[in-house]
Amino acid sequence: MAYKYTVVCDTLSFLGYDVLEQPEEILKTIKDAGYDGADLPGAPDRADTKQLRGIMDTLELEVPEVLGAWAYFHGGEDRDLAGDNEEARERGIKYAKKAIDYSVELGAGFFEICAAQPPVYQVPFPKLPIDTLKKNFIDALQEICPYAEERGIAILLEPLNCYEAYPGVLTTINEALDIIEESGMKNLGIQPDIFHMNVGEGSIPDAIRVAGEKVKHFHMNETNHREHGTGHADYPAIIKALKDINYNGYIAFYMPFTTQEIFNMTGGNYGQSSGAERESKRPDLKAYLERPLKLFKELEANVK
Repeated sequence: MAYKYTVVCDTLSFLGYDVLEQPEEILKTIKDAGYDGADLPGAPDRADTKQLRGIMDTLELEVPEVLGAWAYFHGGEDRDLAGDNEEARERGIKYAKKAIDYSVELGAGFFEICAAQPPVYQVPFPKLPIDTLKKNFIDALQEICPYAEERGIAILLEPLNCYEAYPGVLTTINEALDIIEESGMKNLGIQPDIFHMNVGEGSIPDAIRVAGEKVKHFHMNETNHREHGTGHADYPAIIKALKDINYNGYIAFYMPFTTQEIFNMTGGNYGQSSGAERESKRPDLKAYLERPLKLFKELEANVK
């Protein structure tokens, strides 16, 4: 079965494109480049949901996943689901429910959740015991998941690397599997990301095989967060592992940092406005989108 391909639209800000500011232009370019879907930002307060849904339907693009905004620099507020800040955890749960409703309106199937670090990172060791952090996170999931299940949305856990997430809570595939088992929630799956797996896993292909059928969505990132093929990800082995577990979901491209990454992130921040003044400095979006699609369709055809 051929994979379907989607773009993590949040990360287009690395290239100077904000899908919530220019949805028609950007989504049409995604379609013209040959994609089947577009993963939209988890920004219900910024998005014109009706407009987005209308454009997606017209273009016959799916919304496989809505990516949650969990880090402080991403969401603009503390939404820590695992720490000891009760106000932040309640804020995170409230945000998740609002984003789940937004996901339903967009026709998405998945909403992503992670155990991101609080605004002031706690590395190399968190202040609270790992068991406490894990319990807090699971308690939050036990409130979020039934809400999502009633609305036909599956929650996907994304293990982040131990510098961006609480160490020992949700930084590896095995930790994700433990949370799924301990929570008892049936609508939980896993959305691995190669950049994070490169830090937390001994072998990315082996970790994919361990996750097996729990892999519902896949971020085909690069180990250095730059353009696909410039790092040391063993993409043939990764595609082989996905075929071994009979993965039939979307391949989601996490678009690369570019030479203007600092320019973009300091001005508008990840997933936020890039600003009209950057128009002339943006690379050609269609060319950027076409390159990974060509690479991975060839790999998909050649890897047995």
